[in-house]
Amino acid sequence: MAIFDWYAISEHAGLPHNDDFVLAEPGYGVFLVADGMGGRPGGAQASRVAARAFMDYLRRVNPAAIASPAALRKAVSAANKAVHEIVRTDPRMAGMGTTLSAAVLPGTGGRIVHVGDSRIYRYRQGRLEQLTEDHTLEAEMLAHDMLPQAGEFAMRHVLSRAVGTQPTVEPHIAGLDLGGEDWLLLATDGFYNAIPAERMQDIAIVNAAASAHVLCRTLVRAALDAGPQDNVTLAVVRRLGRR
Repeated sequence: MAIFDWYAISEHAGLPHNDDFVLAEPGYGVFLVADGMGGRPGGAQASRVAARAFMDYLRRVNPAAIASPAALRKAVSAANKAVHEIVRTDPRMAGMGTTLSAAVLPGTGGRIVHVGDSRIYRYRQGRLEQLTEDHTLEAEMLAHDMLPQAGEFAMRHVLSRAVGTQPTVEPHIAGLDLGGEDWLLLATDGFYNAIPAERMQDIAIVNAAASAHVLCRTLVRAALDAGPQDNVTLAVVRRLGRR
């Protein structure tokens, strides 16, 4: 079993409710953040229902296959079905959905699975790298060399892909190389919109040898000091070895 140093914080940032959710199951090597949408109470419910359905599916998988692309797609499908069923049966929940970004780290390998615009970063030897791509209209346009028009610019943060808004969803799944000195940062948009990547990297450089508790709290404090416009959620993870 892999051993992890990890810590997570989800702050309301002065808002009346928190649509973010963070889940950590170090015994399975699963770490996840989700950011619900659809307004109160739909957003908060979506993120929690999706995260728990995702994890519930993985608990039933053979441990040797927990990070396989097939298992991860089925786990996302289970999460999507759980949220979409609520929307289908309760018209008041129209527009309900959530992002979902997870790192699944059994043994020495691992994978990331991602839907939406929460993000996963890897800090390694002085460099912070974003491992996920945002599933937003703006990102889709830029990927196809399309510059947003004036009327479209206001919708640049609208998700092009989310868990629960449609009957099916296709996650992005990728292999993950994670060394013993590397840190993973899993963040919702309230965090990374408040603190530039360069500032995140500088803080990681100073605190790279510190504990997950110290690194996470230092990063979140910097984001909160910047006056975020949304809830701030961050999980930091380092794999220490096996037992």
